[in-house]
Amino acid sequence: QSPCVLSRSCLFYIFNYHSKFLGEESFGRLVKQEIRKFSYPISFLGFFSSVPKVSEVLEDFLDSAVMCILDYIHTMCHNKGRQRRKLGALLPDLSLLYSKAEGYDKFLHAHLASTDSTADHHHSYSCYVLFIIIEVMIKYLLLGWELELYTIHEAHYIYCYLEYLFSWLKQSVIRAHEQCLSGEAFEKRLVKRNKNMKRKKLERNHQMVLQMAEVYQTISRAYIKAFEGFAVQGKLNQFLERRFDDESLRFKHRFAPFNIAIPMPLEVTSYPTLRFIVDNAPEGRESELFKESLHHFTNVKGTLEKIPPQQSADHLAKVVKMNCVQLGLLINGHCKDSANPPILDFSVCHNVPFLKIT
Repeated sequence: QSPCVLSRSCLFYIFNYHSKFLGEESFGRLVKQEIRKFSYPISFLGFFSSVPKVSEVLEDFLDSAVMCILDYIHTMCHNKGRQRRKLGALLPDLSLLYSKAEGYDKFLHAHLASTDSTADHHHSYSCYVLFIIIEVMIKYLLLGWELELYTIHEAHYIYCYLEYLFSWLKQSVIRAHEQCLSGEAFEKRLVKRNKNMKRKKLERNHQMVLQMAEVYQTISRAYIKAFEGFAVQGKLNQFLERRFDDESLRFKHRFAPFNIAIPMPLEVTSYPTLRFIVDNAPEGRESELFKESLHHFTNVKGTLEKIPPQQSADHLAKVVKMNCVQLGLLINGHCKDSANPPILDFSVCHNVPFLKIT
């Protein structure tokens, strides 16, 4: 529950005992298994992996991937503050790995397609690396809430960026699922031709990951609309009317580690600022914004109720229900004349807050 500095620092060396996972299995093999589950590269099939050129590319990619994954695991064994700093520092290395994976995908696709025209290796390595990159970026942003680094008026663009990242996360999982279907269909054809080959069935969680990405993306949209409503209502005026405040400067500072090739960095001009929304809001606009936020939270509530118990995040469902009640009150004019900013309560869920209005 609350590990000390010593137990955290020891954790990595337990995982990586004698350069093997728990001292037993090589990390190269584990990473290979994870990539196989995620995107099912046909270059992993024995039919192709024994080819010298393919084997050389495969080994080089796995060596590079293992180094990045070990750095990632090491990072997650630190305290929260150091985790966040190191997660930001991981992104340039992961970006280089993505470029390498993309190049290898193109080479292997061309090479394998020359052997068999039905072979498809377009995004097999790169979509796995992209998934890791986006996961790191999302963790980086969410840790900012846990460490209380953001002020209330920054919540709007934090959730704008999270909504953008969850969209990319969904795309990477969809792309991986398509690669899996293509890879499995190709393997079936090989098995039919070669009776000595055997297929290994792998369990995947693409659907669950997609479902939860959709949940968090919709939650991000709900908070975006809620904070726009608070701004129009005047609850964030004390922050928006600062004479020397520059939102674009704050935005660049907050997301400086995300200045990598992919996903393309979100620019401050890509979304309407709170100041722009307030200046252009018609009479009664806050009520419409709160209704849109409530609509998003209600959709999430319905989705969470359909998730099987073993996958359900009870703490998340509780916060969503509490926010639905709060937004219903706001729509009916609760605390309409109060200038107090909303309070973000993370006591129930460490990265999805309950909105308190006083």
